[in-house]
Amino acid sequence: MGGVRASGRQGGKALAGALVACLSAAPLAADAPLSAIDWLQETMVVPEPDAPVPVTPPTGDAWFQDVITMRPLDRVHPDAVGLFPPDRVGLARDFWGPSTAEELAPLVAALPADTLPALRVLAYRLLLAEFDAPHGAPTEAQGSPLLAARIEKLFEFGALDQALAMLDTLDSRDPGLKLRRLEIALLLGDEEPVCAHVLRADPPFPFEPARIYCLARGGEWLAAEDAFESAEAEGALPPPYDELIALYLEIDGHVDDGPIPALTGLPTKLSPLAWRVLEAVGEPVATHGLPVAFAHADLRGTIGWRAQIEAAERLVRTGALAPNRLLGLYTERAAAASGGIWDRVRAVQRLEAALEAEEPERIGAALLEAWQQMAAAELELALVTLFADRLRAVTLEGDADEVARAIAYLSDGYEAFARTETDDDPRARFLAAVAQGLPPEPGEDAVEIAVAEAFTETPDLPAAALERLAEGRRGAEVLRVLERIGNGSDPRMLAEGLALLRHLGFEDIARRAALQAILLERRG
Repeated sequence: MGGVRASGRQGGKALAGALVACLSAAPLAADAPLSAIDWLQETMVVPEPDAPVPVTPPTGDAWFQDVITMRPLDRVHPDAVGLFPPDRVGLARDFWGPSTAEELAPLVAALPADTLPALRVLAYRLLLAEFDAPHGAPTEAQGSPLLAARIEKLFEFGALDQALAMLDTLDSRDPGLKLRRLEIALLLGDEEPVCAHVLRADPPFPFEPARIYCLARGGEWLAAEDAFESAEAEGALPPPYDELIALYLEIDGHVDDGPIPALTGLPTKLSPLAWRVLEAVGEPVATHGLPVAFAHADLRGTIGWRAQIEAAERLVRTGALAPNRLLGLYTERAAAASGGIWDRVRAVQRLEAALEAEEPERIGAALLEAWQQMAAAELELALVTLFADRLRAVTLEGDADEVARAIAYLSDGYEAFARTETDDDPRARFLAAVAQGLPPEPGEDAVEIAVAEAFTETPDLPAAALERLAEGRRGAEVLRVLERIGNGSDPRMLAEGLALLRHLGFEDIARRAALQAILLERRG
């Protein structure tokens, strides 16, 4: 970094502008690290723990195994960490069967973010439940591949609060998990307590740029500058953090108002730490082009209303945020303009007002508009969650009645509604049969034909899947199903996947997914 001379905030802001330009325009170099996590995985060694890491003691049916082993109770195995017992959602503690963590981790990593809402619900259950650690699960000294994959998938979905709760339960020594814990806090705007932990960590926190940031964040600027100089001399500041931390600290001789060659070729994907540093020096990067996890940063109340709504929509779409939070933002004030997001805001406000007034004709018109607007943004399930119960008591006609019936089939009360179905047209009979788990009469639509195949009394099941299930690999097979069905746009995969889910006992999930594949008309 020699030859770069200047100091002060003015030079720092100029450098930030150059950096932002590079980050937004530069092509992704094949060997450029995407984030601090990637760099850690290539360079760091996990420290040995003070004592062996046991698995959680089994309960219930898990005691009746061919081999019973003695396990100390002082620590929880990282791959067994979760937020609720699996029996709460009808799953067994030994759900992973004979599969190893190394087998399961890539299956978790392959779970699609763009999928039917019912399948995402099941994915969340598998990511968050306290299953017994897989067979042959490594100790923490060897890493926790399944836990790491689960945390990364939650991060990809934008489920930061859930990922945070799991990490706090374990307090892992894994360097990648430690850094991810800090990055989550940075996006949630709650880094102060995490930075305190970073600075007193023993062994020292594994990523020096983060430790230097936390020193400065806590007001220890001189210590941060000393740490920067030492880390630079030791080569512990990988790009782009060497430039970013120098910019943040305004180190003399490291900032200038001219372009910096070292910034060319940087990846376009910002890490949370890099993003926060740029924000701190007055050059924030908009989150809408970044992974959905960054949307949480826009819910801190420090930015405009539109950006908050856009962030909430992204997170609701992935199931990481409750629809009620989005409704609160939608109804916070009058729409500021027209078109796009403002049409959705206005439509939801009109539906809310119509329901309050209890005027069926007005409700019908508002419902049609709101459904159209929310469907355009793939937010129909949010509308269902918010208004299904209130619409059930309203008598509507024509197209509005069709929309209300679709909402009823997409709601939690889908089966009860199907039992009261009076419409006798083929589509109505089809939906009612699926909602009750009965074999429907297939129509001409490819998705309906696939659903009908899955809901026959003796559906065809893939031989390879049955072989894996015979080996007890139930959990791995469910992960494969979730990856293959995706958004329901491939009829063959949909038929096989729904049939397997029903075969495995996930009847409610299968029915919901089938109804969603038909009514939400996802086609990739």
